[in-house]
Amino acid sequence: MTIIKKFEPDEIQKKIPKKYFVLGICGLFMLSLVLIWTNNTVISYGEKYEKLESLEKSLKMENQILKNEIAKNVSLRAIASKSSELGFSQTSSIQYIR
Repeated sequence: MTIIKKFEPDEIQKKIPKKYFVLGICGLFMLSLVLIWTNNTVISYGEKYEKLESLEKSLKMENQILKNEIAKNVSLRAIASKSSELGFSQTSSIQYIR
């Protein structure tokens, strides 16, 4: 008598244990949490960078305004008018002392 073993389709397919399936789901969940945290961090740094960039632009504009005011106040006409307001007058003759 010979025993012939028949291979059923269930025996051929190897089943994945439940613990690997659960570990895979937990791993995907952890990766999604890390992805959400990373995106949130990047967005907050982007907002900080945008605020710093706008502050830089406003400081550059203020510096340009101050440079223009300095250039206006240092001009010879402005100095001459300010000195005449303070009581200085033009000399009529220059005298040298030896």
